[in-house]
Amino acid sequence: MPHSNMSVRNGGVRKSDVSDALVPGITRTIRTAGGKGSLSDAIDASTKTIDRALTGETMPEFHTLLNMAAVDPTALNEALALVGLTATPLRAQPANDMSLLSALTGAGAELAKRLLDGFLCHRDKGELAEIFRALIPGMQSIVDENDRLKSGRAA
Repeated sequence: MPHSNMSVRNGGVRKSDVSDALVPGITRTIRTAGGKGSLSDAIDASTKTIDRALTGETMPEFHTLLNMAAVDPTALNEALALVGLTATPLRAQPANDMSLLSALTGAGAELAKRLLDGFLCHRDKGELAEIFRALIPGMQSIVDENDRLKSGRAA
């Protein structure tokens, strides 16, 4: 977890580490948006800005990163993980319960298939992480709805 005396000299995060950690999230966000041009429009940044971030030539400005997170809430998670954090939406979109059930069943079957040899290797974990990551918003929306109902707040 972050602490007040964190600096690059004593194990803090370097700019190059952040740049490298942003690439998977940017790549995912491009897919979520439906392509680089669509993402460019959605985040009000040029495709050149996106390309430079993908190559590590430059880092996007903070407001651009926030706009990416609005397109894909998991966009910044790898970078945030460098300091032990993750992004979680305050309010998730309502889940399509049947689609979520279908996706969870598929994810469970994929996990069982990968466990046939008795363990999960790093490749299995990486591929499962991508499958599970897509399920988190739907599950979170059910948790959020339950929390609102328990607290008596309107939806």
